[in-house]
Amino acid sequence: MTDPLDETRLLYDTVADTYARVLPDLRAEAPSDRDLVARFAATVPAGDLPVLDAGCGTGRMLPYLADLGLSPLAGVDLSPAMATHARRLAPEAAIHVAALDALPFPDAGVRGMLCWYAIIHSTPAEVAVVAQEAARVIVAGAPLLLAFQAGTGNRVVPHAYGNDVAMRAVLHEPSDVATVVERAGFEVITVLRRDSRAHEKYAQGFVLATRGDTAAR
Repeated sequence: MTDPLDETRLLYDTVADTYARVLPDLRAEAPSDRDLVARFAATVPAGDLPVLDAGCGTGRMLPYLADLGLSPLAGVDLSPAMATHARRLAPEAAIHVAALDALPFPDAGVRGMLCWYAIIHSTPAEVAVVAQEAARVIVAGAPLLLAFQAGTGNRVVPHAYGNDVAMRAVLHEPSDVATVVERAGFEVITVLRRDSRAHEKYAQGFVLATRGDTAAR
């Protein structure tokens, strides 16, 4: 039986070049999505620790975070091929290859964490583990922002990004993600569900939170 992480890694290694061409920047995001990322950036505390794009993919969010004044930046992705693109697109950022449940940072080692459509392959139980890992690495008072397709159940894209490979993903209700984040020790600030637009098949979900003084373990 194929390990789910290996399957996801292979998927993105396969589609990395196409993904980089199709989604080179934030053109797929709604203005309200970009505004929410800007709100996230505005709540990052001052300091020298990095701000993390967890599940950074090809790094398309990193230049926007830099434009919002965040520095230093770091990125983590499961796929070596996606990480290679991220290093090219955002050479100023430290890019690591790692899973969301094993981030290569010490306790309280980052000043904020963006998780932009990075939990779409995670089951609800796995999202809980990701939230706990986020609570470990984020300093008290710093923000966590998650984005994902909203709903329940699973979805399958037969030819992901035009490649001969299927993408399996999980839908999450924003309220459920918010509950999981709270249990990990965060204070939830905003829970949003945005209707799908013309190029989207599903509604979009967002949770913005800040890490409390004491995170759950």
